[in-house]
Amino acid sequence: MGIRDPATAKIGEEILPFEMETVPEYFQKKAEAELHDTPDRRAQGLRQIRELAKNDKHTKNIEFDDDFLLQYLRVRKYNVARAFSQLKALVALKKRYPLIFTNFSYDKTVKTISDKFITMLPWRCQDGCAILLVELDNWIPEEFPVEEIKRAVLVYLLQSLRYPMTQINGFKAILDLKSNPLRHLKHCTPNNIYLIYHGSQECIAGRYKEVHIVNQSVTFKAAWFLVKPFLTDKLKKRIIFHSSPETLLDYFPKAVLPKQYGGDLENYDMYAWLKKAMEPEKLSLLGGRPRQVIA
Repeated sequence: MGIRDPATAKIGEEILPFEMETVPEYFQKKAEAELHDTPDRRAQGLRQIRELAKNDKHTKNIEFDDDFLLQYLRVRKYNVARAFSQLKALVALKKRYPLIFTNFSYDKTVKTISDKFITMLPWRCQDGCAILLVELDNWIPEEFPVEEIKRAVLVYLLQSLRYPMTQINGFKAILDLKSNPLRHLKHCTPNNIYLIYHGSQECIAGRYKEVHIVNQSVTFKAAWFLVKPFLTDKLKKRIIFHSSPETLLDYFPKAVLPKQYGGDLENYDMYAWLKKAMEPEKLSLLGGRPRQVIA
């Protein structure tokens, strides 16, 4: 599979790389049509959400970069009140669980790639969606504690959203939930399951377009029992259960899927992206930073 150039790709026909700093014209028009995203709305929305943040007791002492605030404006289609409410939910999450927003370590998080249990895939679908792959059976909690899982998920989602292409088009997730119940079931606590759901759905500004469940297991059934009551009808309709991995090809181009799912991808890795995503200056921006007070 050769490298595609986003500037010349036939949008809707060719796949695009995950790492994209610019937004092709087709997707700019898509953002305008679906999200009301125009230069004027961006400028107005940023002014309004900054004003709300400045006057709210929970956010007045926090600095937010424009690209971070735009994630919330876009996911809420420039409904500023809803965008700010979701932003405050992330601030509250960070205050309640400070340890998962600190003590990041590339040497630890990179195990998610080397051990093949969490990664972003290197290509997007034709519709621009980024693809998150989770292979639960490769996770050994004794070697990678559940607290590191929470940090890793935070890094993958928030740092993927640094790309406007991900803000505009969203994520598709492939969750391969084959599992060793003796190893994983004890971590399916209500607190852990709710934290992952609440953090990803109600705090982080991601658009989740499809969630594909492959290889259902006892562990999944326990987690599903806990999380299903919280899911919106909209999200439930976007969860697709697969009787076999091969049916993923009904939803994804063969070129973007790993070999074990019938695709063409092999010997790929996202080490370089993760290294950049975990540069200290970038991690310091996650969820905003304390406002500097000038004496």
